Amino acid sequence: MKIRRYTEMTKEEIHELLSRHPKNLDEIKDSVAKIIKRVSEEGDRALFELERELDHCELTTLRVEEREFEEAEKAVEPELKRSIELAIENVKNYQKRLLPPPIWLESFGNGIIAGEKVSAIQSVGLYVPRGKGSFPSVMIMLGVPARVAGVKRIVVATPPERSGKVDEKVLFVCNALGIKEVYKMGGAQAIAALALGTQSIKKVSKILGPGSAYVNVAKQLLAGRVDIGLIAGPSESVVVADETQNPLNVALDLLQEAEHGPDSTSLLLTTSQTLVEEVRKELEQILSQLDEPRKGFVETVLKERGGAIVFETMEEIVNFVNEFAPEHLVLDVKDAFSLLQKIENAGEILIGPNTPISAGNYIAGPNAVLPTGGFAKSMSPLSVRDFLKTTSILSLSSDALLFYKEYIERLAKSEGFPLHALSAVRRVPVYEDSKGEFRVLSASERSISVVRESRESKVSLTIYAGERDLNLKANISTPLEFLNHMIETIAWRSGFNIRVSVNLEGYKLMHVVAEDTGITMGYAFYQLVQRGFSKGIEGCGSSIAVIDEARASVSLSFEGRSLYVSNLKTSFERVEDMLSADLHNFLSGFAQGGRCTLHVVVESGSDPHHVWEAVFRAFGEALRECFKQNSFRRGTTPGVKGV
Repeated sequence: MKIRRYTEMTKEEIHELLSRHPKNLDEIKDSVAKIIKRVSEEGDRALFELERELDHCELTTLRVEEREFEEAEKAVEPELKRSIELAIENVKNYQKRLLPPPIWLESFGNGIIAGEKVSAIQSVGLYVPRGKGSFPSVMIMLGVPARVAGVKRIVVATPPERSGKVDEKVLFVCNALGIKEVYKMGGAQAIAALALGTQSIKKVSKILGPGSAYVNVAKQLLAGRVDIGLIAGPSESVVVADETQNPLNVALDLLQEAEHGPDSTSLLLTTSQTLVEEVRKELEQILSQLDEPRKGFVETVLKERGGAIVFETMEEIVNFVNEFAPEHLVLDVKDAFSLLQKIENAGEILIGPNTPISAGNYIAGPNAVLPTGGFAKSMSPLSVRDFLKTTSILSLSSDALLFYKEYIERLAKSEGFPLHALSAVRRVPVYEDSKGEFRVLSASERSISVVRESRESKVSLTIYAGERDLNLKANISTPLEFLNHMIETIAWRSGFNIRVSVNLEGYKLMHVVAEDTGITMGYAFYQLVQRGFSKGIEGCGSSIAVIDEARASVSLSFEGRSLYVSNLKTSFERVEDMLSADLHNFLSGFAQGGRCTLHVVVESGSDPHHVWEAVFRAFGEALRECFKQNSFRRGTTPGVKGV
């Protein structure tokens, strides 16, 4: 293992270590360009010929057939199947947490409503390499986020073996994920086929997945024709360790990424010369038991693009790490979570002696397709977000158009665009008929965005079902902190994400905030219930909730009859920053906007915070009951009147 002291390294040596970009890319560009041209001009015929020439494989079909999926299912050992299924489940759970809300809309004042709509990319191509081994884990890391995102067409390209078969473990993962459009093709020709299309392969909108230098160059050359996303190059890891660590663990962390190939990078950064010597001894012991070709890969990496560097201070190490921006960063130090705050650039950070890189590679959940070559300075790990796109949404009121048109005109004319200016100045405003009505900005069976504007307030509200929004609390914004807390409680208990913002017009009255927010939320849920009735839902629900000494029950029925009844007298004049009367106003407003009957019964409680939280817990759970499926009620409501 090469051992260096940072203070003795030249600027040229440090620059060479930091740059680490493959030197042969320019040399192969001409070859790759010719391959792309052949696929572009000859299509399928070129693919068959290139697979024969480059992968030494005689193919009769490009697409994997159903019998091959069945054979793969039988060939994979049961124990490995269970490991793959566990990995899929963990990755799926992690990726679901990353999903953004399908739509958000907010009032930004002065008549501007703006937001974003999130949609899945329609078609993606996933490239799974084969050259240096079998990689079902790559298929998991690519396929699961695509599935979670809701991509309609997922295409897989992976190099065939000389026998013409595709890696059976990769096929098993594809089958488990319901991905059946798999093609036997690798290298630059596969990227060209996905980007350009052929007679039998429809082109895709985006291509993701690691690969050889030929794959990466093909992506670069086709970047103007297809979205190439993250380019993942040779594997790299940096292990930061101090003298408190077990040298065996440090040695194992240093070795893992080195076994990928001789072009990998694997560095140990430490302030302890003693640790370096202890790690070196452990390395020799492990390598003596390692077979080729992995042993040769590791020895080459540790002598050429890896090894140990001894620094004077931990601060120097942090600065080097942030400049290097490694794919994998392992923190084998005593106070790792404190050091974590200083790390700005890394594809992933693995903390503590119990966290091998392989946990992230295979089973834990975070994605193992990571930025390399220093691109962790500006790029992120592959995730569900790579399979999504956002669309901006904007709506101006007539007042907003009249207010902003002179500013638009001034800016447009300054840039020499007279028609941009005219589109605002000459536009005929459409005046809103009245205030106090609802505007539904978007709606589906499981989501709705609505704005209610009156002379006193403007309430913007979005409700949507699905995975919990990690920014749920931050997205609930009224002037009343306790009301925000209660709305968050409704979201947690109902299973609906809620985004709400309130702007007051004129007098800043808190009873207006409570009542108008309740009216708007009631109306939004009423609209969702009406859409649910077409499929068959309960439309009514009851629940009991407790918190410490407080116990409350709530019954709710959406059948066109607005009524709020409660046995809770306002003996608790205040709760936190609210009047109890205004919490009644919120619930009464909900019943009004939701055209529903709402009964609240408080059975016990002495602490006003606990009493009201028990009420809102039960309220949220009753809402959840309303949306339970009931095919018997398809096309009607809970009441026989069918209102």
